Amino acid sequence: MGDQRDSRPDLPLLLVGTDHRCSPLELRERVSYSGDAAEELLVHLLARPEVAEAALVSTCNRTEAYVEPRDDEAAYHAVVELAFASRAPELTGQGRLYVRRGRDAAHHLMAVAGGLESMVLGEPEILGQVKQAAALADAVGTSGTLVRRLFRAALKAGSRARAETAISSGAVSLGYATVELTKAIFTRIEEAPILVVGAGQAGRMVARNLLEKGAGRLTVTNRTQLRVEEFLREFPGAQSHPFDDRALAVAAADVVVVATGAGEPVLTRGHLQAAMARRPGRPLLIVDLGVPRNVDPAAARLGNVFLHHVDSLETLIQRNLKLRREEIPRVEEIVEEELGHLLAWYRGMEAEPLIARLQKQAERVRRQEVAAALDRFPAETHEQIDRLTRSLVRKILHHPSKRLRNGNGEEILPHLDLVRELFQLDGEEET
Repeated sequence: MGDQRDSRPDLPLLLVGTDHRCSPLELRERVSYSGDAAEELLVHLLARPEVAEAALVSTCNRTEAYVEPRDDEAAYHAVVELAFASRAPELTGQGRLYVRRGRDAAHHLMAVAGGLESMVLGEPEILGQVKQAAALADAVGTSGTLVRRLFRAALKAGSRARAETAISSGAVSLGYATVELTKAIFTRIEEAPILVVGAGQAGRMVARNLLEKGAGRLTVTNRTQLRVEEFLREFPGAQSHPFDDRALAVAAADVVVVATGAGEPVLTRGHLQAAMARRPGRPLLIVDLGVPRNVDPAAARLGNVFLHHVDSLETLIQRNLKLRREEIPRVEEIVEEELGHLLAWYRGMEAEPLIARLQKQAERVRRQEVAAALDRFPAETHEQIDRLTRSLVRKILHHPSKRLRNGNGEEILPHLDLVRELFQLDGEEET
């Protein structure tokens, strides 16, 4: 059976973009827009006569311009010039940019909002970024009926994907895997003191994720004081502890994240025995992110010590990714459903000019008949007759007009043809 979609009206929509699949970071960061730069780009796009509406989605992994074109080819060249070539001419090379049109462009945005197009499948942050893109286009005044409705549909698809599937569940990064392990052992993460041993990038990343999820008490220890000071500037609520007395800091913590560049364990079995003696009966979670390992593996045999290293975290991450991948078909179903609603809405918009012609024709007939009959009535009643007949016409057309406006776009098309035929509206002007 052939694809019947081609005979139906498609969305006047153009997408030009680049993402992590087709461009390296050094190119993506050159076309990353935020703040005033994003506003300026949108204004310049709308200033082009070939662009009717515009919105911009720009994150660390993608930059995408969505426009309603008045002239498709000219709008394409305008987007490429203003958004991409002006900052990174290399992106105009083969395979660096992708182009989607009509329903395919709408489908792509919904898949982005649903987490299907992210570098990390199911990434939760992208939904908020799509929402920010819609808000910016509204604030700048570059979105209209179509783009506003498009983003509303995409946000609904993304929200449904997260509410109705597990596409964003489970940790798929080292930081959030640490959060997941913490929550598995401690019922209230905000009451679990956190110690970070090593103030480098990995330690800060895990600390950031723990704080995002509610961790309250954070302590850092590191060999060099300069790194400690950098850590404290990023996390001003944190405390520091001397590195030589790290066993005491471990004893006061419930969660210990170890991420140093040391070539040998910085926490030995002896360190941990001494720490556990100070905290009888209390469990201790240790996450060793070091390669080579920063914690003596023999510490795992101590009572109430839960030691995890990079490989065990990676196992957890891969299990969660597998669960997310299993949710892809259901998310795709949601995207198709919301795309269908968007297309139905757009097709239903064909009813508006037809309703206008119907109302115009009815008003013309009313005026003709009233004009022909007024001479038979006293002059003082003419205004009342005019109001009465206007009211009658409005009431007669109210329900049919409402039905045509609110009907499902797929189902309403045959009714539009029938209305045209019954009331002989094909010859009516729309103005």
